[in-house]
Amino acid sequence: MFINVDAVHDSPALPEQVDVVVIGGGIVGTTAAYELARQGVSVALLEKGLIGAEQSSRNWGWVRQQNRDMFELPLAMYSLDRWEAFSQEISRDVGFRRNGIVYTTDSQATLAKWGGLGATGPGARFYQPYVEWRRSPQARPGTTSTCIGGVWSPSDAQAEPSMACSAIATGAREHGAYLHQNCAVRGLDLHDGRVSGVWTEHGLIKASTVICAGGAWSSRFCRRHGVELPSANIMGTALQTTAAPEVTPGCLITPRVALRRRLDGSYTLALPGLGRVEISPKGFVMRANSTPPTAAN
Repeated sequence: MFINVDAVHDSPALPEQVDVVVIGGGIVGTTAAYELARQGVSVALLEKGLIGAEQSSRNWGWVRQQNRDMFELPLAMYSLDRWEAFSQEISRDVGFRRNGIVYTTDSQATLAKWGGLGATGPGARFYQPYVEWRRSPQARPGTTSTCIGGVWSPSDAQAEPSMACSAIATGAREHGAYLHQNCAVRGLDLHDGRVSGVWTEHGLIKASTVICAGGAWSSRFCRRHGVELPSANIMGTALQTTAAPEVTPGCLITPRVALRRRLDGSYTLALPGLGRVEISPKGFVMRANSTPPTAAN
């Protein structure tokens, strides 16, 4: 799926030295650089292509607490608060809207599991403040599916992938971060077994701390330095429609399709729970030690 991301301007010159180098201009790298710069840390954000132009602009655009593992929930809840604060802090729209998320199911077992989590199970203290339990037909707004019920989290949200990274990276630069696109990091500069900087395709930047947020490329980068990072690249299916009437104001997932209405009135559609691992030596190794993919963000 081709995405036009909002343009970001580079800093005038490559710095000679910073406190922290962040490798990768996706959502993890841009937010890390932003939070560091906001606290007065000298940071350089380096991206081999364009900010937000890979997976961070092709994801579903969901920002959710619902359907999380109990150990993830506190961080997920804090994450939504930070998303909500971004637009005010950087005076730019990241496409964040608390329009809610609806999960539906055609399985009695899944419905019973959801009900147990929110009512009396270990998730009750997290779920009750923001989840409402629905049964047919309210659980399937605008659809003709065989869903028998579902859960709605009204405080869950969405963000616009084509806007978010660019806006946050610009905010980081305005807080003093150095920002450079088309500037691949080739490897670490090491002295006496300690990180002392990074070698980029445009030269050396000295730094005592490096954050690798290269997404699908992180495993290759780490392997250069003898670190095995067990990650598999899973190919998913997603598409963008033309503008269409509103089905539901927020995000909706059924057993067969997931959708999110974008700010321009079009939809992002995806197939939940389905993915393809490439036939390659790395793919075989990761497939043997992985579980089937779940719904993506």
